[in-house]
Amino acid sequence: MRSATSYFNGTLYRKTLARFWPLWGLWGLGWLFLLPLNFLNSWLRYSRQSSSNALRFMLQDAENVPSLLSPGVFLALLFAILCAMAVFGYLYNSRSACWTHALPLRREALFTTQYLAGLSFLLLPLAAAGVLTAAVEVSFLPMDSWGTALSALLTWLLAQSGICLFFFSFAAFCAMFTGHILALPAFYFILNCLVSGLWALVDALMSEFFYGYWNNSGVLTVVEYLTPAHALSRAVNYGYVDEGNQLSSPGTVAAYALVGAALFLVSLYVYRRRHVETAGDVVAIPLVRPLFKYGVSFCVGLCFGMFTVAFFNFYSLTALIPFILLWSVVGYFAAEMLLKKSFRVFRAWRGAAVMAAVLLALCLGCLADVFGVVGRVPAPGQVTSVTVMLDMGYPFDGGRTLSTDFNDPKQIQIITALHQAIVDNRDREGLDPDSGNDYTSAYLTYQLSNGSELRRRYTGVPIHAGDLNTPGTVAYAMQQVLDDRALVAAAYRFDSFLQDARLTAAYLNMVLLNGETHNEYIYLDDYRQELWDAVQQDFAEGTIGVRWPFDNDRDRRENTYMTDLIFEVSRNHSEDVSPAGEGNIRYENLPTDDRLVITLTPQAKHTLAVLDQTGIREEGYELCPWAYEESDPVYPSTVSR
Repeated sequence: MRSATSYFNGTLYRKTLARFWPLWGLWGLGWLFLLPLNFLNSWLRYSRQSSSNALRFMLQDAENVPSLLSPGVFLALLFAILCAMAVFGYLYNSRSACWTHALPLRREALFTTQYLAGLSFLLLPLAAAGVLTAAVEVSFLPMDSWGTALSALLTWLLAQSGICLFFFSFAAFCAMFTGHILALPAFYFILNCLVSGLWALVDALMSEFFYGYWNNSGVLTVVEYLTPAHALSRAVNYGYVDEGNQLSSPGTVAAYALVGAALFLVSLYVYRRRHVETAGDVVAIPLVRPLFKYGVSFCVGLCFGMFTVAFFNFYSLTALIPFILLWSVVGYFAAEMLLKKSFRVFRAWRGAAVMAAVLLALCLGCLADVFGVVGRVPAPGQVTSVTVMLDMGYPFDGGRTLSTDFNDPKQIQIITALHQAIVDNRDREGLDPDSGNDYTSAYLTYQLSNGSELRRRYTGVPIHAGDLNTPGTVAYAMQQVLDDRALVAAAYRFDSFLQDARLTAAYLNMVLLNGETHNEYIYLDDYRQELWDAVQQDFAEGTIGVRWPFDNDRDRRENTYMTDLIFEVSRNHSEDVSPAGEGNIRYENLPTDDRLVITLTPQAKHTLAVLDQTGIREEGYELCPWAYEESDPVYPSTVSR
């Protein structure tokens, strides 16, 4: 009868533990200071005050033990690779590799024993620290607090163990693909952030080629989950959720632990087929070598190509493409040198040429927009809602920027028309700074009916003054936005400005005092509510809050003052109840945290009437008109109220 295959050797396991005791001893010593010794120190410190305070503070510290998971992620990231380098170091020297594999042990037993030894370096000290911490908590805390304290400790132990399982399994997985001790940590750290790094490169490249491109938040979420250190550090954030303190995403930690278990099986499969003769090679698996060469070429081409263009300020696609191709060839030959351990690699020029041709085709495809990224504008019927951040022209007051989301079909149609105009006129020449034209910017996020999201970002979009009456132009579409009073009201935040807030101040800025410019604020707090109501009435009548796309527009200067009316509110307040039982609110010494600036107009009759009631005219104050040179043919010489 054939004997069963052994997957573990106790003698080798114990020898490995004894050989590398300084590594796991340092790891364990760190956690001893962070947990049980820290609790003892806290008890000694708190007990000098009073026993009740000591118990209360000790319980708080016990409940917050899972907060140590945040630094624990990065400690595990570092110690996992050190443990893998220790237990699998025999693979990277020909003599030690041949000697170890000559032992009367199957490869399954060798790998599993070394894997479990390396994992034990991390998990056994954690278990010891957890047991000692539990003993300290049980010794000093009252019995009715044991459940809370021990459950928090168990949360830390399970989560930290799962994190260590993933990172060590990932390090063991990387160890199977290289035959060089220095290549192992390089591959480990690079692969840990490879997805986010690649996405950053591709995103930067697409931003250069695609006008208005803005990365998709859904893609960013996937990238974050494929960057282990980032995903785990967010998952172990510990704080108050619903009815108690808990991890922000324990499911993410569990998922990574399961991935770690799967990586163990994959690593075992690769180890069984690994050749001993590859000790010393940068890449030990022949199947992975082409992937390594082309991957290095791709990353080096994009990274150093864009860096070179930025370094020399060559911000043009005609310069970017040649530099990407040049550096991709350099990256290919560098990878070939690492694989062959020789500088005589130029005979491999065919592979470099293939990689350069692929990148050239990719760049030309992006330049021609074969994927339709630039020209994609959703039809209004496909949009369920849109989030907008849009420059709303002039005057430069509280309505300068529209930052809101809405789902009204009429407003969606206005925004998509503006988007289409920006795309259609993207190749139009820039503006003459003295021509009276201007620029705008728009950030658009569409939620589409099929559940997807489309994001676009446009900055420095030229608006030509001569196009205001030409449909399909940016100026025409922008004027449609400014003529929509609901969008303008949203820009001024009239609906939300006083929500959960109290109007605390109203004052004028930039007025005339006896015919001279007076820059000090003129406070009108006694009339703040009357002024607010008058502004609302004038806005409803269309005599205030009117927007223009150009700053030096004659009509804009004739119909606005330089004077602004500013409202301030306080959003931090506490409620009190009077002896009679009626609700009162105390506003003493409350900080001002919001304000709204509104440019006054000669047509705002209700607001101007309230200003007359304040008596500022009797004190010599007047609203400040725009000052013009008499010889200036563009602007009028006077502005009357």
